[in-house]
Amino acid sequence: MNRPGTLVQEDGAPSHASRYQQEVFDIWEIQRLLWPGNSPDLNAIEPTWFWMKRETTKRGPITSNKNLQEEWIKCWKEMSQEQIQAWIERIPFHIQEIIKCEGDNLYKEGRLKGQSKKRVH
Repeated sequence: MNRPGTLVQEDGAPSHASRYQQEVFDIWEIQRLLWPGNSPDLNAIEPTWFWMKRETTKRGPITSNKNLQEEWIKCWKEMSQEQIQAWIERIPFHIQEIIKCEGDNLYKEGRLKGQSKKRVH
């Protein structure tokens, strides 16, 4: 493997719990970063899905699976590095806000009380 120290972020979803997957990670010495489930503010990929759906349906829904696949692949390839970086850079802010809650369930996803939601997509 030519990427030593690879770390994979997973949220504990059933699809991430495969024994086979763990065996592959063990063989390649890939470490898992355990992440809370259902935490879109802490995961850079989550806003990507919303953005891609919006981009690919601007001219209406796509009814053909073939066209849908083509549009999603095209959208993925056209996604700018600046956009990806913006989604990554928002994560530390949300982590700090969660830490301030000291383990309580007070964190409101996406914004602080009284603040408007900042769009990053």
